[in-house]
Amino acid sequence: MRKTILFVFLLTIGTSLLATAAVELSVDNAQFDFGSVMEGSFVIHKFVLTNTGDESLTITRVHAPCGCTTTALDKSTLKPGDSVELQAVFDTAGYGGRTVTKGIYVYVNGEDLPILTLKMTGEVKSVADYNIPAGDLYLNFFLLIDLRSPDDYAAGHLFGAVNIPYDELADRIAYLPHELLLVVYDQDGTLGDQAAQWLIAQGFKSAKSLFGGLDAWIQGFGQALIWPPADAE
Repeated sequence: MRKTILFVFLLTIGTSLLATAAVELSVDNAQFDFGSVMEGSFVIHKFVLTNTGDESLTITRVHAPCGCTTTALDKSTLKPGDSVELQAVFDTAGYGGRTVTKGIYVYVNGEDLPILTLKMTGEVKSVADYNIPAGDLYLNFFLLIDLRSPDDYAAGHLFGAVNIPYDELADRIAYLPHELLLVVYDQDGTLGDQAAQWLIAQGFKSAKSLFGGLDAWIQGFGQALIWPPADAE
């Protein structure tokens, strides 16, 4: 009987110690109500995460669903009492006319289930028919690059094209966005094809060459979208 009592006593102590050593991550406010905003606005909020436990912990993953992103944490390992800011950004493009709740899930020490669920909630008002949200424009944006000489570019190029001569492309690569569609062209497509293949090898997976170059465009569409117009003085 006495052995049984001792076993139960030790088991109770062990369970208590395990509970004491449990991971404890808290947040200043788990839900941020951004009120009412216009579609296309970017809602930005900083959640403050604090280790309220007795042992160090590591934030191994932060998952944000579509429409919401988070910036990198200044530090992922928190000692007891340490805090870190988690900045969340909600792009409201496409959510006009809706009341929205976006969840952000924080995982600690490699656990399969999130230890914290943060929420951003509020009303997104629709923009006028003549407006376009910045997020929608970004999703449909592409960069058009004219690979010809500056003189040929000045004589006539596609609307919106920037001039980066083929021989200078490698020197300008640091300024090109990886996430956008890049369309390159020259006069007949020869250099355009070479440039597109080279850009893809450099990590620009969405790079494309205008088949047949500017000649093919003019053959199919004449002077449409060519600047300056052929009859310009």
